[in-house]
Amino acid sequence: MAQTKEKKRFELQVEQRSEFGRKAAKALRKEGYVPVNFYSKGEPALSYVMTESHLREVRHSGEKIFNIVIDNEQRRAMVKDVQFHPVTDKILHIDFLGVRLRDIIQIPVPIIPVGLPIGVQEGGVLQQQIHEVIVRCKGEDVPDGIEIDVSELAIGDSIHGSELHSDLFEILTGDDITIFSVVLPQKMEEPVVEVDEDEELEFEDEEGSGDSEDSEDSEDSAKISEEK
Repeated sequence: MAQTKEKKRFELQVEQRSEFGRKAAKALRKEGYVPVNFYSKGEPALSYVMTESHLREVRHSGEKIFNIVIDNEQRRAMVKDVQFHPVTDKILHIDFLGVRLRDIIQIPVPIIPVGLPIGVQEGGVLQQQIHEVIVRCKGEDVPDGIEIDVSELAIGDSIHGSELHSDLFEILTGDDITIFSVVLPQKMEEPVVEVDEDEELEFEDEEGSGDSEDSEDSEDSAKISEEK
């Protein structure tokens, strides 16, 4: 059921950081940089900076494991922690964790639906309740995403966590968790306008009484003419 999306390797462009402290970090952010730390097991933390524009590319790449050059050596890294501004949601600081390709790690990866469900062709709506899952695997086997074929789903059908399997990684999600389902769309009820029949009859009576008065006036005019 689950297929691995082809992996890519996005290279992190980092620069050495020479000044430290709050004032230095504030000055860096004003210049369009974000402070970055790189951690690796058994090694001291290393400090770098990354441009905001490049960081946006990193976040929009959709990848989980990145290439990074540390001391002229190509390494692998994953995002460990991100610090956001409490008001603007701007990234203030980011930590990367070094990953050895043989290490067993746990990491979130996105779930991607593939195909057009039968139920959608019949008027249903595809709902995706879970957009990412945690996988446990070697660093070299981390997928950029898990593609799930939803084309056979009819209205009322669903896919649960128990149906996700892979030979390369373990998917850490509950067996009974619903991931995809096809349901009938919710119909919008048209407002019903209630008509008061008594009001309609009253309106007709008024018109009728008007015609009656016109008729009486005509008879009176005729009588006057005859008298003359």
